[in-house]
This record gives sequence, structure tokens and C-alpha cells, in this order.
Amino acid sequence: MKPKVIALIAIMAVVIAVIVASYGETSTTVTFTEAESNPDDDFYITGQLMKDMPVEYDPVKDPNYFSFYLKDKDGEVRKVVAHEPKLQDFERATEVTMMGTARDDHFEAKKVMPKCPSKYEEELEPAQADNR
Repeated sequence: MKPKVIALIAIMAVVIAVIVASYGETSTTVTFTEAESNPDDDFYITGQLMKDMPVEYDPVKDPNYFSFYLKDKDGEVRKVVAHEPKLQDFERATEVTMMGTARDDHFEAKKVMPKCPSKYEEELEPAQADNR
């Protein structure tokens, strides 16, 4: 093989390794307990929005502050504080993924990504009820 081809293959291998390594770090979700054990690091946490607990948002007072409660995959419930505007229809979310840092009495989210039910799922529900 020519040296140029070998060098190109080596460079491609390094690029692929970097992509795989960075993807592995960002796609891993943890629990609140794991995040609290490393309060200096950012983590992704996915859980269910606690709809029976308050969502605090007052755009007049501070449009870049809202808080809510989330239950992680281990069943632990924590208050989450986000310093970004609350997304429209946030309360309809079935699942929330967020990235942030554990603090003393809450989880401080730098990015909140709710998963809302699809409008197509809502359209199917009445049709399914008629077929029963």
C-alpha cells in the first residue's frame, strides 16, 4: 500500500474514534443520585414530569426562570430549575430529557427537552375507543 493511503486510513480511524467517544458521552443518561455524587459535572437525566406537582413560571417576574418536578428512572423525585423560557405546552410532556448539574436542593438544568405526545397519537385514541 502507498503511504498516502495508509495515512488517510489512520486519519479516518482517529476521526471515527473521536465521533464515537463524544457520542457515547452525550447519549448516556443518569439518575439524580448519580448526578449528585458528581456535582461538578454536567449530566443528562430523563424522566417523567410530575404533573401533580407545581410548575412555577412567571414571565413578568423573570421570563428565564421556571421550575418543575421530575421523577427519574429510579423513582426519585427532584425539583428542577431551568434558566430558560418555559416551552409552550410544557405541561403536556410525557417525558423530559435535560442536561445540567446537581445542586444542594435541586437539579439546575441548562437545557430542557420535553417529549410531548404526538398529534397523531391523539387522533388515534378516539378511533381506538370506537373499535372496542
